[in-house]
Amino acid sequence: MKTLVILGTSREESNTLSAITQLCPFSDYELIDLQTIKLNHYDYDRQTDVADDFQMIAQKMLVADNIIFATPVYWYAMSGRLKMFFDRLTELLFNHKAIGKGLKGKKTYLIATGSDPELPEGFEVPFRKTSEYFEMHYEQAFYLAAK
Repeated sequence: MKTLVILGTSREESNTLSAITQLCPFSDYELIDLQTIKLNHYDYDRQTDVADDFQMIAQKMLVADNIIFATPVYWYAMSGRLKMFFDRLTELLFNHKAIGKGLKGKKTYLIATGSDPELPEGFEVPFRKTSEYFEMHYEQAFYLAAK
């Protein structure tokens, strides 16, 4: 089984990266650090693809069995980098429908880190609802509180 971890953090040696190594339910995975790739904002007026790395990530999602979203908790929500990526998923509804439909049946997980003792109420909603929208199966969240 292929596992893809999509990391949205702003620091190289982050708590979230550490949490992935501690909490990931799979021992073998490919890591995509959104900090190290080119990813543009979603633009509703754009009719053509942008020269960035979004399509590369989408293709990797397509061949993965498990997709793990990893993020620190910033102001009770996912990081801006990961939110930007989630906004770009819109392209899989219009420009790249075959990829969007190809996500059906994949399993998704969340790894999050934060300063609160527990994951904030409602934090999982975008991950669960996005998974449902693409007919993926949201399995569970793993949370590591910073010490």
